[in-house]
Amino acid sequence: MTPASYVRSILVNKISQLPNLSAEHIHAFFVGNDLTNTDPILVITELPDYSQDYGNSRPVSVKKQVQIEFYYPKDYQEDMSAIEQAVKDLLLANDLYCNSDAGHVLTPDTQNIENTLKFIYTKEEI
Repeated sequence: MTPASYVRSILVNKISQLPNLSAEHIHAFFVGNDLTNTDPILVITELPDYSQDYGNSRPVSVKKQVQIEFYYPKDYQEDMSAIEQAVKDLLLANDLYCNSDAGHVLTPDTQNIENTLKFIYTKEEI
């Protein structure tokens, strides 16, 4: 399973723990035909591997990285920070650590609100 698919599966399987999010708006790699104007959209993509650990000249684990881009409608009224904290908490409970929170920005083209969170986790190679 790819890192993006792995993270998506965690989020979708525990969607009831994530306020104001729905599984249909959580995507791995690209958005596709999701044209909602009222709900947040999450896009999970992969980043380069961070590092590997070796034993007996063989890789025994690798640190994987993913990022989650949150897209909110420009007039979104719900608590965006609470949504993002719920995602951080759920992923932390699954040993994925948030190592970057870019902060909210307004996109120049669509005027949507966006934030990008980056996560790192260790995958055993044995």
